[in-house]
Amino acid sequence: MFTRLSLFSLVASTLAAGLSYDNIDKAATPRAKELLKYVQSQYGSHYISGQQELSSLEWVKENIGVTPAILGTDLMNYSPSGVAHGTKSQTIEQAIKFDKEGGINALVWHWYAPTCLLNTEKEPWYKGFYTEGTCFNIASALGRRGNGTDYRLLIRDIDAIAIQLKRLADADVPVLFRPLHEPEGGWFWWGAHGPAPFKKLWDIVYDRITRIHNIHNIVWVCNTADSQWYPGNDKCDIATIDYYGKAGDHGALDGKFDELLNVTKSERVLALAEVGSIPDPEIQAKENLPWAYWMAWNDEFVKDGKHNSQQFLKDTFNNKRVVSLDGTTKVKN
Repeated sequence: MFTRLSLFSLVASTLAAGLSYDNIDKAATPRAKELLKYVQSQYGSHYISGQQELSSLEWVKENIGVTPAILGTDLMNYSPSGVAHGTKSQTIEQAIKFDKEGGINALVWHWYAPTCLLNTEKEPWYKGFYTEGTCFNIASALGRRGNGTDYRLLIRDIDAIAIQLKRLADADVPVLFRPLHEPEGGWFWWGAHGPAPFKKLWDIVYDRITRIHNIHNIVWVCNTADSQWYPGNDKCDIATIDYYGKAGDHGALDGKFDELLNVTKSERVLALAEVGSIPDPEIQAKENLPWAYWMAWNDEFVKDGKHNSQQFLKDTFNNKRVVSLDGTTKVKN
């Protein structure tokens, strides 16, 4: 008799073996199409390794001897509210360079609120992507769509990020783009007023980038396992969650996988966009939980030896099921 876990695992592994679908952007560039197809081709047999932030990726390369296949970087400092406070970024340059080296790029956007950063001693301006760091109200801004100042500032910010994405498109660099992440938590301003305004904003971001700016080098990555917040399979190429559990717990997150499997009706590749402790590839294989890729968060999460010991990292990156840039199983670009 199948247990609930074994049944879900069997279903997951069976579906993963033949899961194939086209990009939601019908005008996707050839390399964006190839990127999605490559992730799909690994789903169910390999786990693509990822590391957030270039300095942490270089630490892994130096200390573990293997380079993760995916470099995660942030568009945060291109946000106009950040630029107004003097922020600068090398994210685009880093992405172009990593692509030339044969790697995969994943972009997140910790979006500083378009206006009304509190900038107090308790909530300094650089925490302005948090709900507690701004008085910006997304529901109010979208309620006056096309007329209010706050709405126009939203568009200004999206256009500023589109300029950077266009640089990648011009260089023919495909990216896994994960905007508006972790919305259901409510700790970021884009999720602070419920799923309705969040979903409206998701549609605006997608439409503005693809239709208005004619940018098509993107594989669109959603980041929630909550059905109330999930934009829908027709608006997501890859479905992901973020998870930070107990330090050193390398379980494969079967419950989270089941949740995301249900939300997507088993019709999307599933991945871990952020983790503290990396899931053990042997446990993933044993339990048939085919997370397509994982992205270890930066700094202490990969360096402190508590979330991921160096021996665990060495064993993981040298596991034949784990895809890296230059390890046992190499990424195919």
